[in-house]
Amino acid sequence: MTIFYQGVPGSFSHLAAKKKFGIAASYTNMKTFRDVFMMVKKNPGTYGIIPIENTIAGSVYENYDHLYTYPVHVIDEIFLPVEHHLLAVPTGEEIAKRLKQITKVYSHIKAIEQCANYLEKHTWMEPCVAENTAVAAKHISETKDVHFAAIASKEAATLYNLQILDNNIEDDSSNCTRFLVINSKPQVIQDANKCSLIFQIAHQPGSLVEALKIVAENNINLTKIESRPIKNKPFEYLFYVDFEFSGHDLQSVEHIVRKIQKHTTYCKNLGFYQFSHS
Repeated sequence: MTIFYQGVPGSFSHLAAKKKFGIAASYTNMKTFRDVFMMVKKNPGTYGIIPIENTIAGSVYENYDHLYTYPVHVIDEIFLPVEHHLLAVPTGEEIAKRLKQITKVYSHIKAIEQCANYLEKHTWMEPCVAENTAVAAKHISETKDVHFAAIASKEAATLYNLQILDNNIEDDSSNCTRFLVINSKPQVIQDANKCSLIFQIAHQPGSLVEALKIVAENNINLTKIESRPIKNKPFEYLFYVDFEFSGHDLQSVEHIVRKIQKHTTYCKNLGFYQFSHS
């Protein structure tokens, strides 16, 4: 079983993938999220792991766009608690002195956003954007510059032989990222209780209300709605919705989805799957 993820070993996408598939799976890291989608499309039977939203930094808009563009389906979700640590090359000096030496802090933009309070407090540390948290850690390990640090996981510290200068520097201790598991084909998931849709509605008053009214009328829990601009159609949007349907059988929910489709000009069912409890 092959699993594609963005970044390098030790990234949070890699950790989420291992949480879902365990150590027996084969993991292949890709440079970009787009690459993950492309590889899943080209290699039937493989899976991709993509972050979709975080409790602090919000939605990963790029991946919402890729869900629309690529012929993939969502088969599962993973919630991963995210702990950010400040990593640097070990020198044997006292932590307080090492912290004062750090002038640049590398990490993914979302990780930087999730540690905004810490960086604001440590004004001498300049945030620098990297492709991925683990890529940042790898970069620090390779450069061996004592003035550089990375925001990344404990696993990345171990993998790249870095010292943790400060623990849990995220703004919120309940920081968590939701990941989606994607596949090139829809799968029949036993006991599915969640669905994700992408749809476009007529550009006229009340269109969105009419589509979402169907969800409310059937006592279905709408858990997420996101809008993204449509290219070459100024101020028109695609809508992404997640809803949970515990207590409804799959056949009845499929009927509800068809009713929603009648109120749209475009609708893609990303898949039925089980919502994650942790």
